[in-house]
Amino acid sequence: MKDQLVNYTKTVKISTNAQQAFLALTEQLHLWWGKTSNCEFKTDGHFTIHFENEYWWAFKILEYIPNKELVWKCISGEPEFNKEWIGNILHWTIEEDNSTSTVRFEQTGLTKELHCFDVCSSTWEMFIGENLKHFLEKKTN
Repeated sequence: MKDQLVNYTKTVKISTNAQQAFLALTEQLHLWWGKTSNCEFKTDGHFTIHFENEYWWAFKILEYIPNKELVWKCISGEPEFNKEWIGNILHWTIEEDNSTSTVRFEQTGLTKELHCFDVCSSTWEMFIGENLKHFLEKKTN
């Protein structure tokens, strides 16, 4: 019996409200993740994220529920190893309790079987667990 594929997930508690967390996952992506272009943050909108090494990914926004949920579908990307991301679904949820928000992330399709899993999962750990958390907590305090 073949093992079930497990998608990459990350959950982080951040001292901020849901509105600020949602803003960081949309209009402020460039402040903690990468440079953005072609941005239209709404359901059926899109954006492209760029990095200094010339890597980039383009996403279609499938769900846009302010302060609660975002779902993106990767529709293209570069370099060659990042082609594994095409078709992946990136799902963000935000839950606020008192003055803390829990941000949950799942990348459907990013499994241990992929060539890029080690690099991508460690990079997500840095971007979500460090950059996003630090950006929002510094902004809130």
